[in-house]
Amino acid sequence: MKNKFLLLFLTVILIYSCAEQTRNPNGEKINENTEWTHTWIVNTNDTLKPKVLLIGDSHVERYYPVVARNLGDSVSCSKFTSSKSLGDPVFIKQLESVLMINEFDIIAFNNGLHGADYNIEQYAGYIPVVYNLLKENAKRSVIWVNTTAIREKNNIEAFADRNKQIIERNSFLKEFTKKNNITLIDFYAATANEPEYYTNDGIHFNNEGVAKEATLLTERAFQILRKEH
Repeated sequence: MKNKFLLLFLTVILIYSCAEQTRNPNGEKINENTEWTHTWIVNTNDTLKPKVLLIGDSHVERYYPVVARNLGDSVSCSKFTSSKSLGDPVFIKQLESVLMINEFDIIAFNNGLHGADYNIEQYAGYIPVVYNLLKENAKRSVIWVNTTAIREKNNIEAFADRNKQIIERNSFLKEFTKKNNITLIDFYAATANEPEYYTNDGIHFNNEGVAKEATLLTERAFQILRKEH
C-alpha cells in the first residue's frame, strides 16, 4: 500500500510540475448526465470582515447555511458548489473564475463524491494543482475536507461498492495533506459509522448529519480566525 501511494505521489508531482508550467492542466472531460454549479459570494465590497469560502458539492450546499449562521454576522461566508470533480480541467477553470475576482481569508475545500469515472491517478493528479490555486487565494488558511462514505440506496446500514473509491481517494488526500502540512478535517472518520446521519439515497445527510459537518468546519474556522488576532 505504501509503495502504491509513493508511486501515485511521484505521478502527482510530475503532473503538478507540468501544470505549473502551463497553468492550464490538461485532462479528460467526463460529464455527468446533469451538470450544475452554484456561486454565492456575499459582501464582496466589505474590506473589514474576514471572508470564508466553502467549495464543494451538494454536501456543501446543505451545510453552507448552517456554517454561515454559526459563524455569525462578523464573518462573511460564501460558497461555490459544483458537480465537477478533481480530474476535470473544466473544474479548474470554474475555480479560477471565482477566485480571480474575489479575495478570501479562509477557503475550505470538499470534493470527492462526484466524478466516479475518474480513476485515482486522474483524481489525485489534480490535488496539488487545486491546492496551489487555493493557497494563492487564501490570505490565512486552506482547509481541506475529505469525502464522506457512500452507503447503499434504501439500505443505509450497508456501504455501497463505490465506497472503496472514496476510501482510496481519502487515503491519498491524507498522505498529501500530511506531507504538505495542510489542515485536514476528517469528515469520513467522524460520520462513516453513523448511518443515522444519512438519507435513504445513501449519499446525502439529514439535518443531524449536516449539523455535525457544519460544527466541525465552524470550529476549525474559528480556531484559525482567533489565532490571527
